[in-house]
Amino acid sequence: MAKNANEALLHAAKIGCLRGVKTALKAGADIDYAQEGNELTGSRIVRTALFFASEAGHADVVRLLIRKGASLTKRSTDTSAPPLLIAASEGHTKVVDLLVHHGATLDTRDCFQRTPLMMACIFRRADTIRRLIELGARVDLTDANGLTAQGYCELNVVGFGCVPKELMELIQEALRTKLLKCCNPTCGKPGYRSTLKICGQCKLTRYCSRDCQRQHWLAGHKMCCGHDAYSEDMIRRDFRKFQMRKYCVL
Repeated sequence: MAKNANEALLHAAKIGCLRGVKTALKAGADIDYAQEGNELTGSRIVRTALFFASEAGHADVVRLLIRKGASLTKRSTDTSAPPLLIAASEGHTKVVDLLVHHGATLDTRDCFQRTPLMMACIFRRADTIRRLIELGARVDLTDANGLTAQGYCELNVVGFGCVPKELMELIQEALRTKLLKCCNPTCGKPGYRSTLKICGQCKLTRYCSRDCQRQHWLAGHKMCCGHDAYSEDMIRRDFRKFQMRKYCVL
């Protein structure tokens, strides 16, 4: 019975059926259940209901799942991407806002060390790029290949057009000013490294005051803090897993 409810939860989240999600949860579904097989390749890619809803842009479902306690840090097993990263890559700006305002780490990374901003740049998601920068996403970070958000904008990605000139200018302006922002999304006060305090636990968020850190913690970052840190060992492990899957599919 529980297994059926879990599978019903995943299906409802995928298609954006709010009523179906509520019914599955009422029937005892595990909100963080993540067991999804790929019949075509025989591989098993693990993703949660929140991941599926974020990928499809179902904001109402995302809001409900967050309210019911869904984890914002559960990653997919193909590229170790959390919900925020997939929402950014798909250009679902409203979902990005929801996740960040409920504590998701703005500069979280996947197994290639790509951030949500980098993914939005790869897929030319103009509105999402703009919003992530407004929220305080760092434009100076590099991925495993040494590429920055600007580097991804400059790449000639097959199937995607050029990034609008104004967005390149926005990224370049952020790089020039070297300003960071308070990671409390209700604040966003700009500042420099010397004036913004780094979170002592996760080392990934920064705040202009103790009050902002407390507000962000209570909004939901408490559940993400420390869980989004991605060590070198984890990067190597997940990259090897990705390579093995790719090899098996080929």
